Formats: sequence, C-alpha cells, structure tokens
Amino acid sequence: MATFKTTTTLELEEDTPFENLTQIGSNTVLMIVSDGVGNKLFLKLNTDAIKENQTIICNTEADLCLKLINGVWMWVPC
Repeated sequence: MATFKTTTTLELEEDTPFENLTQIGSNTVLMIVSDGVGNKLFLKLNTDAIKENQTIICNTEADLCLKLINGVWMWVPC
C-alpha cells in the first residue's frame, strides 16, 4: 500500500453529494471522510487557490507528485 502525504494546506468544499460521483468531471479531486459512527462526508478540492506546478499530494512509495500543469492534474516525478 502506498503512503500519500500533502505538501500544502488544501481547501475543500462540502458541496459534493454522493449522487454526483458517477458524473465526476475532468481534473476533479475528491476526498471521502467517515466519522466514528459511519457518517460520510464527500469533499471536493477547491482548485482556485492552487498555483500552477504546485504539488498537492505526494506518493512517497512511487516518488510521484500530483501537480496542476497547464490546467491539468498530472502525476509527475517529485
């Protein structure tokens, strides 16, 4: 199992209902959180604050970083 770490503070939005997961658009980053009683919260990354070429997530095992390059999310070597 790979380990991922964030390299910056991420701003997430709570406006992602479960029904829309089948219609995920391009360049969308989602997070699903479940609390101690099983309540689930679906969050969407607010990309407005992300700068071009900024790393937001690192895969420490594969040494790959998720970056916004020319408006497209790409896994690239860290």
